[in-house]
Amino acid sequence: ENTSCLRSVWMFCLQYVHGFSPVCVLGSRTLSKGVRKRGVDGRVRRFEEIPHTGRSGWINLLNALGPIYRFLSNGVYCKYSVNIFLPSDIGELFRSEGLYPERMTVQPWVTHREIRHHSKGVFLKNGEEWRADRLLLNKEVMMNVAVQRFLPHLDEVARDFCRMLQARVEKEGRVVEGKQSLTIEPSSDLFRFGLEAICHVLYGERMGLFSSSPSMESQKFIWALKQMLATTNPLLYLPHRLLLRVGAPLWVQHASAWDYIFSHADVRIQRGYQRQSSSRGRRSEAGAAGDRHTGVLGQLLEKGQLSMDLIKANMTELMVGGVDTVCMCVDEMFLSLYTST
Repeated sequence: ENTSCLRSVWMFCLQYVHGFSPVCVLGSRTLSKGVRKRGVDGRVRRFEEIPHTGRSGWINLLNALGPIYRFLSNGVYCKYSVNIFLPSDIGELFRSEGLYPERMTVQPWVTHREIRHHSKGVFLKNGEEWRADRLLLNKEVMMNVAVQRFLPHLDEVARDFCRMLQARVEKEGRVVEGKQSLTIEPSSDLFRFGLEAICHVLYGERMGLFSSSPSMESQKFIWALKQMLATTNPLLYLPHRLLLRVGAPLWVQHASAWDYIFSHADVRIQRGYQRQSSSRGRRSEAGAAGDRHTGVLGQLLEKGQLSMDLIKANMTELMVGGVDTVCMCVDEMFLSLYTST
């Protein structure tokens, strides 16, 4: 049951990271069952015809705009996004996209790649270039054979995480009705779980984040990842190229965080490449591939279908997107388990 749950979480994570979802899906027990409101006739509407929230977004949202509505964001640049409630509508959107769906690009991330001369991964690509890279990556992260290969290692991290939490309960908890109990705010712990799990799957390495004294490298990476995510949202609604030109602190913090994230990926990729090279001789002598877990990185290096620059770009984006999405998924899973018991 544990591995089945983890597999579901991981598959959802990879779908999000690879850019499947162009919409914001908001949960609703009523709407998720396919119930339409206010006589929605199912015809395709032009953008201008879609109901929208206006500037009093949350108030109008509560007035039941319907299963598809526009949301106007606030900021220097006001932007519209279309939010879709019903899974059936989302499925119809996916079916109509064709081979080359257009995804909204995260412009501050794209700007960082351009000024640092980094390649872009599939999360920041569109068109034929996106599809070519996506098909190659699917074989290593989405297909059933690939999932079965890394699922035991994800399960290993999950079990270590549970043991860590159990040890904390025994050490810091209090006895309630004859049982040891501890109330915590799990966000930081889930962040470490996501980072430890994704790193093990992608690079075949553990970061040691469940230790009482994680390495300085790991702590700096956590800091960089959190800073990058925290500065992304405001930069989506501000003139980030102007902030870049004037050297504004917000942009400097964002770029510095990305720089460290890329340097961290570079170190692990180089380490993985060295392991791969040194093991080829031993592998040929033994006449077998061996049992060492080399992660998604090892598979990509072995196949040699992506350049080192593209491997670095995609591994970096998978690491970042995977951590954030795993945290949200497990957080929602805990909430669901709590509310259903």
